Amino acid sequence: MREGVWDTVRGVGIDVWGYIARLAVEKVGGRIDEPVTADIRRLIRLPTSLHGKTGFKVCPVPLRELSSFDPFKHALAFRGEATIHVDEAPKFRVGEEEFGPFKDEDVELPLSAAVLLICKGFAYLRG
Repeated sequence: MREGVWDTVRGVGIDVWGYIARLAVEKVGGRIDEPVTADIRRLIRLPTSLHGKTGFKVCPVPLRELSSFDPFKHALAFRGEATIHVDEAPKFRVGEEEFGPFKDEDVELPLSAAVLLICKGFAYLRG
């Protein structure tokens, strides 16, 4: 705050600018997710790599598209189908389809849905 040109608005001193800056930080500043920020593996993800807990693609999303981005639709990485054994899983959606609930059964699912259940620990691949 001490460096720079702060006297361009007559009558507004450095204390007022400091107050304005603190208010701006309170109003628009974000909170950090400490476990993510401290873990470099979670902080930086290579676009188009896979998220290890979902099997979805890591997608760069422009700020203007953030409100319409649906990872269960726009970040699907796999095509095809797979037969898996589901121990237990609630009803869920991948893409435009809903699946489940499942309990102790073999099911054939789109590969993105199967990978999601396997990553979440709800299912395993049938051999």
